[in-house]
Amino acid sequence: MQILSKPLIASAFLLACFSTNLHASLPGQARAVGKPSPQAKPILPVNTASTAAPGQAGYVHYFVITHPDGTLEDHVGIEMEDQRIAWSFPGSGVTVVDFIKNGTVESGGKIYKVEHLHAIRPLRSDREMQTLRNDLPQRVAIWIDNETPYCALRRPNERFCLSCGDFVVRILFPSTNPLSAGLPQDFIRTAGQTPTTDDLLLYMLGMHALPDAKSRLGRLAKLDVPETLRRDLQDLLQVQLADESAAKPSTFTRQNPRIAIRKTQIRRL
Repeated sequence: MQILSKPLIASAFLLACFSTNLHASLPGQARAVGKPSPQAKPILPVNTASTAAPGQAGYVHYFVITHPDGTLEDHVGIEMEDQRIAWSFPGSGVTVVDFIKNGTVESGGKIYKVEHLHAIRPLRSDREMQTLRNDLPQRVAIWIDNETPYCALRRPNERFCLSCGDFVVRILFPSTNPLSAGLPQDFIRTAGQTPTTDDLLLYMLGMHALPDAKSRLGRLAKLDVPETLRRDLQDLLQVQLADESAAKPSTFTRQNPRIAIRKTQIRRL
């Protein structure tokens, strides 16, 4: 699922510090400033959760939904203060629903299966998280009051609509222009103008600035995260690693192998 930072751009179906070494100088010599070492960057802890719970308002939750025709889709929503989930859902648009661990949702006259995977605190700064929590009801209410519909593809001259990822980034990063999200510059630099929910996942985990999939896999090995999230990231990064290793970039659209693998693993649990 692509996340759109500009209005009227199509989004694809199916969507977290640096250090400087100062070398000591001898008397009478200029202090030399060394280049930052990637290995010296601190690995900040990642706040994750396996369910909704008090104190997690603003956490981004990842789900897999199964459409009536069997199509699988990555889906994201954001936790409210009362542990309900705000999301943009097929058939009903932007709504707030009770948290679902594993169950069904009736929407637009159809039944969707919903499986929860994991949740992540999206912002590292306590001040930013508190601002998000304070403003969360108002940020969500705007889209509900406007009866904003869901869409996987937004076409010019059609009614404004939001995919699940479009909705979440507008809650996390509001803009003075309601038609676009105020994405952070470091997010845009690494993910481009049409980032996906996978890009958002890497950003929330602090992996967006790492140079390649190999370094991200190395960072993942040092993070304490839920097993579902670890498997999800391993699958994602292995695909990225294969693409980076290929002599010629792939010219076809990859299906998302992570969903099928993840679904099998979840059934075994």
